[in-house]
Amino acid sequence: MRHFFGKRIPMYRRDPVFYANEVLQFEPDGWQKDALMQLAGNPKVAIKSGQGVGKTSVEAVALLWFLACFPYPRVVATAPTKQQLHDVLWAEVAKWKAQSPLLQAILKWTKTYVYMKGYEERWFATARTATRPENMQGFHEYNIGTYACHYVAL
Repeated sequence: MRHFFGKRIPMYRRDPVFYANEVLQFEPDGWQKDALMQLAGNPKVAIKSGQGVGKTSVEAVALLWFLACFPYPRVVATAPTKQQLHDVLWAEVAKWKAQSPLLQAILKWTKTYVYMKGYEERWFATARTATRPENMQGFHEYNIGTYACHYVAL
């Protein structure tokens, strides 16, 4: 399974929708496909949308895509409140990770981290609230990802 995944990583890096379909069995909506594909070519993507349209799902998919497909990433997942971070975004990450036998084999999920097994100190995603600037400081690595979860009702 890992060998098969390793051969597909170059395709997954270019096409996170393909990754979502094949690794997570996640079928994104049209706007989610657009957002994921934009993310593949641009590390800064903003999404403005209403409540209950699937923002958190696409954020979780994007986080797992980046974590699984790029070497030594340090991903910071954030939300305005601890409740939104842990009960909403981090729970969604756990849900989609659990859907994938591959990710079950290569990633470990904890209350505040998801990390690549065997690379705990250099290959991970972490949950941090955005309430204080110092919560976001100190992350340095070649592949840095930040996934912010902000809820704005339109």
